[in-house]
Amino acid sequence: MSVPRWCQRILDHYHVPYRELHHPVVETAAQLAQAEHVSGWRVAKTVFLSAGGRPVGVVLPAPARLDLERVRAVLGQNTLQMASEAQIATWFKGCQPGAVPPLRLRGDERLLMDRSLAHLGDMVFPAGSHEEAVAVRFRDWYRAIRPGVGRFIRSDHGQENGVPRPTVLVVEDEAETNQLLCQLLEQEGMVCCGVEAGGLALEAATRDRPAAILLDLMLPDMSGLEMYQQLRRVGSLKRIPCIIVTALDDEASRQRSQQLGADVYLTKPFQPQLLVSELRGILADARA
Repeated sequence: MSVPRWCQRILDHYHVPYRELHHPVVETAAQLAQAEHVSGWRVAKTVFLSAGGRPVGVVLPAPARLDLERVRAVLGQNTLQMASEAQIATWFKGCQPGAVPPLRLRGDERLLMDRSLAHLGDMVFPAGSHEEAVAVRFRDWYRAIRPGVGRFIRSDHGQENGVPRPTVLVVEDEAETNQLLCQLLEQEGMVCCGVEAGGLALEAATRDRPAAILLDLMLPDMSGLEMYQQLRRVGSLKRIPCIIVTALDDEASRQRSQQLGADVYLTKPFQPQLLVSELRGILADARA
């Protein structure tokens, strides 16, 4: 089987390069992530709402839950309701239930996206069929579709079923930046521990066993790479995911970070939601 021709034509029309994905039958975005062996935070699902009988699609990462009240407030439409399966089937007759792609399939369709999707990597979404999907670069999809962007995920999505909020260790020597990063992550439902030196980071990692580390490379007592190298010598800590957050943009630092096992390398300044998206991605991969 192949991706439906109508889906191919839309992507080609917008000049969006894509990779076809074929898998056993899946009915949800979470199952799609499992079938393609990718983080659920890189799989896009579209939740459809009805605005006076017209479709409004909100594109979210697969594990997230929609905050309907937030969408209502942003659009200023208190009567906005979740669309029924019958409505969705009527709107998108060429698509199987739960497999409508986040593309503009109708002239009256409005598309929004949660800002957590704003990363520079690939995203995967269903292509109208329970057995077909496509992978595209987020940047290409965004430029073609131009969805409205906002925060549409329920704030309690990271605490469902009694799952504790992940603890993130922020290692940043500039106190103000450290505080801002912690505020950002706490707003996203995480627990944050901020330290301003490498020695303190090693102590905190041993004590708290964080789910992930944000690490600046320029610290007052040692380099961030030296700190991370020491951390990886401790067996129980060597697999903690790490995102490098630094002003250093040289190839040597990037290569050394990769050699030590860092998951992501971000240079300052960066978009806050890029950091959040990458962090959610590595946390989801670590839990998988």
